[in-house]
Amino acid sequence: MSNEAGNPHVVMFVANDVSNDTRVLKEAGALGQAGYRVTLLGVSATGETTTETIDGGVPLTRIPGRFVLRDERTRRRSARRGRRLFKAWIAPARKARIAARLADLKAESGRAAAGRRARTIGSLSYQRGRAVRVLKYRRWQVESKALSLGRRVTSFEARKVAELWRWWDGWWPARQQLVSWRSVVPEADDYEAIFADVLDRLRPDVLHAHDMHVIGVATRAAGRAALRGRTVKVVYDAHEYVAGLSQYGGRTPRMIAAWAQHEREYIGSVDRVITVSPAIARRLHQQYRLDREPAVVINSPRLETVCSGSEVVDVRTTIGLPGDVPLLVYSGGITRARGVETAIAALPRLPEAHLAVVCVPHTRTRPVDELRKLAARLGVEDRVHYLDPVPTGEVVRFLRGADVGLIPILRYPSHEMALPNKLFEYTFAGLPVVTSDMPTLEEFVGKTGIGEVFVAEDADALAAATGRVLADLATYRERVQDPGVRNEMSWETQAVHLRDVYAELVGLPVHSDRSAVPG
Repeated sequence: MSNEAGNPHVVMFVANDVSNDTRVLKEAGALGQAGYRVTLLGVSATGETTTETIDGGVPLTRIPGRFVLRDERTRRRSARRGRRLFKAWIAPARKARIAARLADLKAESGRAAAGRRARTIGSLSYQRGRAVRVLKYRRWQVESKALSLGRRVTSFEARKVAELWRWWDGWWPARQQLVSWRSVVPEADDYEAIFADVLDRLRPDVLHAHDMHVIGVATRAAGRAALRGRTVKVVYDAHEYVAGLSQYGGRTPRMIAAWAQHEREYIGSVDRVITVSPAIARRLHQQYRLDREPAVVINSPRLETVCSGSEVVDVRTTIGLPGDVPLLVYSGGITRARGVETAIAALPRLPEAHLAVVCVPHTRTRPVDELRKLAARLGVEDRVHYLDPVPTGEVVRFLRGADVGLIPILRYPSHEMALPNKLFEYTFAGLPVVTSDMPTLEEFVGKTGIGEVFVAEDADALAAATGRVLADLATYRERVQDPGVRNEMSWETQAVHLRDVYAELVGLPVHSDRSAVPG
């Protein structure tokens, strides 16, 4: 259904370039197909404004922007770390000046010696000049020794400062007390500068803020609209449980606490909250004392794209593995929190099995290199295959060639409440699932019978759970392929939940027939 001018105008926006954010794309398309006027905004990765049209006739615009506050934080941090008390002692100019003066003195000595041999300089003049040159030489020699001492002092200072900063970098990021999100994650205010003017010009009826980065931007835009006598509803789409995010790289406990503080400051001002799992919905309802429990819209694949589309070379064919060799697959981001190390450590206990690791964003990252080293130490490098990801629409068909899908995530509060995308990608690909014992995943697997659960970070337990699935693969596959399970999990069903939220919030579009609108 095409959008009609009189229908509610929904502006969705997110703090990335949208290209690989399947949840954002599917939600925008679902509302557009239902007849709402939808505009989708993202942040340009190229620095240029780009516009295209996605499913449902929804225009997608990527807006360029500068992260002034974030970059200033980085600059000031670098400046603080570069400060030294004795840095001037070893300025290159001092060394060059001493060398030049010593060269002058050597040349003068040579000319004086030549003049004495040629009898153009008298003995008295030569001795007087020699005494002056000796004094000058000793002066520059003292400065040279001072410079050498300065180098040693500066080197000592640099070592101690580096040790201090290493200690600080281990201690301070773990401190969650006295956090101010404006100083820890100032990019949240940079998004205000990027989106604010555009949001005001678009005059939406609903602002749909995806993820915690832009919830503040949405509520402030609604506040400005109220000053002009307009009512703008705000929907906050919580993609994860922010306060319990996993920690890796630059995502420190302090940064997580800052983003959680940012969410807490603004979530009470939104009109509706939706999220990705029942457990997160319950936690947000309780933690923030929301007037109602958030609606759940699971980020699952479209059933229609799973059952149709062009042929895709699957993972087994890509590796070149015979059909009778057990093939496990992990598909997703490669960080320590994802637990892929546990899967590799389990391979010595599964001597016939191979593991395909589909690496997001690609195979040329440091975490992937660490996995390679681990596999080599364990002597299983010939049974681990690292693959670049395929386009989003091909993931499910690509995974079909495997036997078992792995979700070995580690224990973080966000993981304990998550229903990750890969769960549905595996099941729609017809793969039984072996997952670590995160409560929400354990409940889902127990309810559907589509796989087995193991204790997180326990390689022996992962191997045992995988062995149970491989020993009765036909039964598990039959459960995974149950049409009832697929239909309930499908995006087509989830899109109905999303449209129900909007129907309650701003009403149905003119001439809307939700039953006839695909997700």
